[in-house]
Amino acid sequence: MRLTLDHLVMLQTLSQVDSITAVAERLWLTPSAVSHRIREAERRLGVSLTERSGGKLRLSPAGVRLERAAKDIIAILNEAESEARSMAGGVTAFVRMGVTSYGPFRWIPKFIKHYSSLRPDIEITLVTVPRDDVYASLMQGRLDVSIIDDGMVPSGVAKLPLFRDDLIAIMATDHPLAQRRNIYAEDFKTYNLVTYSTDRASGWEYDRFFAPASILPRRMITVELIEAIVELVRSGYGISILQRDLVTPSLERGELAWAALNDGLDIAWNAIVRPSEREDSEVNKMVTELDTWIKQAGNPGHG
Repeated sequence: MRLTLDHLVMLQTLSQVDSITAVAERLWLTPSAVSHRIREAERRLGVSLTERSGGKLRLSPAGVRLERAAKDIIAILNEAESEARSMAGGVTAFVRMGVTSYGPFRWIPKFIKHYSSLRPDIEITLVTVPRDDVYASLMQGRLDVSIIDDGMVPSGVAKLPLFRDDLIAIMATDHPLAQRRNIYAEDFKTYNLVTYSTDRASGWEYDRFFAPASILPRRMITVELIEAIVELVRSGYGISILQRDLVTPSLERGELAWAALNDGLDIAWNAIVRPSEREDSEVNKMVTELDTWIKQAGNPGHG
């Protein structure tokens, strides 16, 4: 390895600002020290890492490639440092649990608290990953276990079914459909659909609700933040289709109305681990306890 961590931190910082002076201020260095560090990295690699555009300093294509790798490396090192500090307090192992930003999560803090009471020497850390990156993160060791829906369970992993969560339509309490108990694809022909993603993912609303009816909503509006979707729906801007778990607090407060899709659709959620995971590993011990806890606590997707 020809570059040091100092070089990588500098590249990451340079991706966020547009001048040597700004980099120096963030890193508590002199501008001349930053310039020297850039020249040193370029000399070691034999390629220019920066370029000027409109009077501003930015990373060259080679610099951008290195900065992307630097971001991952620095994140891994920060995580390792955090885990090392935790070990000083009695933690002997870590289990990295992957969740997607739209997945069921209200029950997870309760389980972490429960497991911590049983195994104070094990620390569960949550990692948010894009839906399409779950498998790679698992196999590359960035995750130890992931909570994933049926449509994304890849082949070659160990899968444990956990629970099912209703997929429902939500709307403003004064919406014309607010009094309906069931709604159908054709009901969306005259309304906007506010959705987290327009990906036609297996097992979700397009695959099981719209496609069989050969119908699409009047307009599909992508909003990649659940809280923003809820607020838009509350304001009457459109309807959305989400898991009940994500909107249960709003439903309980009477802020939204809801209806079942057709006669009722749900999503199956699973825990997946690497096939190479030892049966007696801390990861599998935690997953086994998770399964037991869910069975005793009832379906977290309905609570």
